[in-house]
Amino acid sequence: MTSEALYLKLPIPLQNAACSLVGWRIQRSRFGPGFYEQLRQYEERARWSDDRMRAYRDQRLAQFIRHCAATVPYYRDLFREHAIAPERIVTIDDLATLPVLTKPVVQNRYPDLLSAAVPSRQRIIMHTSGSTGGGLRFAVTLAAIHEQWAAWWRYRRMHGLTLDTWSAHFGGRSVVPLAQKRPPFWRYNCPGRQILFSGYHLSPATMHLYIDELNRRRPPWWHGYPSILALLAGFVLETRSRLAYQPRWITIGAENLLSQQVDLIERAFGVRPIEHYGMAEACANISQCPRGRLHVDEDFAATEFVPSAAGGCRVVGTNFTNPATPLLRYDAGDVVQPSDETCDCGLPGRTVRRIDGRKEDYVILRNGARLGRMDHIFKDLTAIREVQIYQNQPGVIIVRVVKNPWYTERYERRLKAEFYKRVGGEAEVRVEYVDNIARTAAGKLRLVVFDIEDGQVVTDA
Repeated sequence: MTSEALYLKLPIPLQNAACSLVGWRIQRSRFGPGFYEQLRQYEERARWSDDRMRAYRDQRLAQFIRHCAATVPYYRDLFREHAIAPERIVTIDDLATLPVLTKPVVQNRYPDLLSAAVPSRQRIIMHTSGSTGGGLRFAVTLAAIHEQWAAWWRYRRMHGLTLDTWSAHFGGRSVVPLAQKRPPFWRYNCPGRQILFSGYHLSPATMHLYIDELNRRRPPWWHGYPSILALLAGFVLETRSRLAYQPRWITIGAENLLSQQVDLIERAFGVRPIEHYGMAEACANISQCPRGRLHVDEDFAATEFVPSAAGGCRVVGTNFTNPATPLLRYDAGDVVQPSDETCDCGLPGRTVRRIDGRKEDYVILRNGARLGRMDHIFKDLTAIREVQIYQNQPGVIIVRVVKNPWYTERYERRLKAEFYKRVGGEAEVRVEYVDNIARTAAGKLRLVVFDIEDGQVVTDA
């Protein structure tokens, strides 16, 4: 029996104890003495000039390249095969001489990507959920964990959060058995100061129980998947429920934040969610400042924005904070819209206009054109509780809709009209009504499910 299966069979008090035990172990790992020193350094660098920050980033990058060439079999072979001199890569622009690294290569060549300079006893194995494909397994060091959490807590502390702030956490972990029919649909991680709410049990019939627990505990900070927070917001607006208090912060993670989710959450709870882009692979990090602008954390990774054929720029990053499994020019699988504008908040580095989402989040029209950035279509359609776009053949777009009670045929006409404004006669739009939309194994909601193999893309063009 696995530890998860054993946990799910425990009585609720022991499940709370187990959550707190795991929380205690996580606190010790993430927030050891090395974390606080890293946090001090990260907050100091936030006051640097652009030039000083760029020089620091490039210095770390050049050192990392030499580390890869000397200790990682995959890169030793790569540099030799492409006749690349590692010492000639000294700035982020020089990385263009290297090929882009993809997730399948990391999965297939993982042993060759491990650095011989990091002994096996110092390697900590991490996993990604693989919401758009197979998950990823890779090694990190304890220092790399401390540095990643220092980067994340720098942005949180900019907004006034502290490590001892209690939070309501709305994530995808199965902290409550799926078969459980009665409350409580939450568990407590006391060392981590978290109330862990189950996203799988949230429904119109249980929503008032979640609201009651929030009113009873009044956690000032809410954090979680935007799809779950937006679902709770939709229920609150639908039933005209009111919280007895207003959270001070709402932060999101794990999924891309869509514009209609921002509006829904703000209307329901009176707080605009704070956006953050990060990943376990530590190849890029983008944080929202208190002025609302998205900033590239230049001191955390060498982040490139490579123009995409579908529009926007692909995020391609180098994780110079992790010497155990170096990833040079790793394709993160996301698309952003970079900006040339600066921010008067004083943070150094580049800014991003918006984060568009997964590079897979597009549909193919009859003429072969790829259309992305779909979320704004639903921004004003408040009668839609949840939505997902599905495509299994070019030129046919299936829109799966979970309706709110006030949904009428008028909304369907508006929905189709918004699509046809963008696709013209190059696609047929079909609307399917469902009771719920399936999540991934990690509990995430994908806006676009693209079920077309490359060989199937045959267009009329």
